[in-house]
Amino acid sequence: MDKLTIGVVPYMNAKPFIYGFQEKADKIDIVYGVPSVLPEMLENDELDVISMPSAGYFRSTGYKIIPGSAIASNGLVESVKLFIKAPSIEKIKTVALDKDSMTSCVLTKIILRRKYSLEPEYIVLDDKRKIYNEYADAFLVIGDDAMKVREEGFIVLDLGQEWNELTGLPFVYAIWVAKAGSKIHGLCKLLIDARECGLEFVDEIADAEAGRLGMEKERCLRYLKESIKYNLGEQEIHGLKSYYDYAVEMGEVKEGVKLEFYNE
Repeated sequence: MDKLTIGVVPYMNAKPFIYGFQEKADKIDIVYGVPSVLPEMLENDELDVISMPSAGYFRSTGYKIIPGSAIASNGLVESVKLFIKAPSIEKIKTVALDKDSMTSCVLTKIILRRKYSLEPEYIVLDDKRKIYNEYADAFLVIGDDAMKVREEGFIVLDLGQEWNELTGLPFVYAIWVAKAGSKIHGLCKLLIDARECGLEFVDEIADAEAGRLGMEKERCLRYLKESIKYNLGEQEIHGLKSYYDYAVEMGEVKEGVKLEFYNE
């Protein structure tokens, strides 16, 4: 039997998602990729299942959501931030978007338009080190990098918090997705069991991530236990649909895309 190949983002927030797979190396291969790359790998049949960025799902067809799990937040997220160099939010004219991101780029546009009535010019931030000297007025940074950027000298918007203030809903950054025609026996249970294992051993994960990232363990533990949510429940689905409605209105995703769920 061929190994199951699972694509996931390389960030700390995904580690509880996949912790339970470490004992299944003979059956499962984990492939790491940034959010902007994983959907193409799934499309090209390089992967069987991926943590699909929400925007990626809404820009395509032929995929189904594996129910139960997500990478989400319900308020402060800590790892999706807009760093603003301008003297005030209202003075933002140019925004550099993180090239690794897909969903959060659209989220940035939604927040700036709907919450702050801004329509800045958007460019791509190719090198996150340039955040300190690039000419843009604001910079989107996601993942572990967002937690490591020094905030001194910036106005900082946590986009998970901004979304929650705008809508009152959780925000879903990524969902498990497989191609609509695929039939992988036991997939839903496999992914939920892996998540539950990760949440059970979150202290060990925080310890390992603190060493990898050079961060305090307490901060990693708080992030994994409080900032990131791993359930795809009714409220998360409501948040996902709300994100889609805003994104359609702005022409950022396809019209007529429905949330379709994987049935084994």
